[in-house]
Amino acid sequence: MSDTQTIAGTIPAHVAPELVWDASFDAFTAEGNDPWQALCRLHEGRDILWVTDVAFGRSGWLLTRSDLIGEAMIDYETFTAERHGMIADLVGENVRLNPIEIDPPAHHGFRRLLNPHFTPKALRELEQAVRRSCSALVDRFADRGGCEFIADFAIPYPSYVFLDLLDMPREMVDQFVAWEDGLMRAPDPMDRVAAARAVYEYLKQHRARQLDKAGNPLLEAMVHGEVDGRELSYLESMGMFYVLYVGGLDTVYSTLGWTLRHLATDQALQDRLRADPDLIPQAVEEFCRAFSVVVTHRQVKRDTVFHGVTMRAGDEVHLPLALANRDPAAHDHADTVDIDRKPRHIAFGTGTHNCLGIHLAKRELRFVVEEFLSRFRNIRIADGETYRYHTGRTFGVEYLPLVWDAA
Repeated sequence: MSDTQTIAGTIPAHVAPELVWDASFDAFTAEGNDPWQALCRLHEGRDILWVTDVAFGRSGWLLTRSDLIGEAMIDYETFTAERHGMIADLVGENVRLNPIEIDPPAHHGFRRLLNPHFTPKALRELEQAVRRSCSALVDRFADRGGCEFIADFAIPYPSYVFLDLLDMPREMVDQFVAWEDGLMRAPDPMDRVAAARAVYEYLKQHRARQLDKAGNPLLEAMVHGEVDGRELSYLESMGMFYVLYVGGLDTVYSTLGWTLRHLATDQALQDRLRADPDLIPQAVEEFCRAFSVVVTHRQVKRDTVFHGVTMRAGDEVHLPLALANRDPAAHDHADTVDIDRKPRHIAFGTGTHNCLGIHLAKRELRFVVEEFLSRFRNIRIADGETYRYHTGRTFGVEYLPLVWDAA
């Protein structure tokens, strides 16, 4: 990668010309057959770039190093999550993803309301239902000797977990997945608007049905919970519903695709994990590091000079977590999956806005690895086939034809 020419009239005056990268981030990361290698070419260049198309045709800053990405995520006073919300733009109501688009001190009150429902202890009751969902889905294709992993498993599995968590009918799974795909990846902005509004309308109706119901502690907290001595507002409550929808489907499905794709190309690791299943939790940690699927972003809150770079209030700042977790300055042999490294990573964010569902997501991933390795041998990509993927705000596998031998 090299510095490129500026485009007259499109670069703000405070952006130094040598920092401008005249390119599409999404197109760059989709070059070749491995988006992780494509992305990490950025480690060869500058630590901070101004990208003319960093996301959806918008320009903004891109941080490429682990220490800078971590610093920006922690420093909410300079890099705020309270940017004008993506969902607000799409649905036409001033709703923010709650609590991830809200900074402290207000953030803490909303997290205190939600956190008790996502602790390891609180998830134990849900754990058996998640395991049953995993096994039941595998039962559908176990005797066929193969599956198209994404459609047959990776998409419905976290969707069922989300639907069960919020007492929604499983019959909605195909519709929810279609809306999610439109919201996150539709190239036409109007298709994104349509998907976002369809989701929002369904969530509004589901919330309304909970007003006089009881029995689901999480839903009760999201509908009737109190923060700082007052009941949640309608928009605060809707922001919670929407954040669980966005976070509960796309990231787990995406991480699952990369995890099984890697296992399908590493028979030695399959054999090692079968022989010693106690290694699976640390393997999941390494998969999360190596396949950090999310590109999160912030907005500059106040004029600042960040590591020698002048930034102005209102600038977008994009933080690809894979660039942090595959930074060779932070991890030896960063592009190698090594389950013995026991890494410290920020695949689920860091600081105040770290992922609410981290414990649930890791359980979902662990159960899948356990299930597939215990039931199948020699899991591999079908002969003559190849996988397909997308980049964007999440990096996900779209097609993964697997075959195996019976255990």
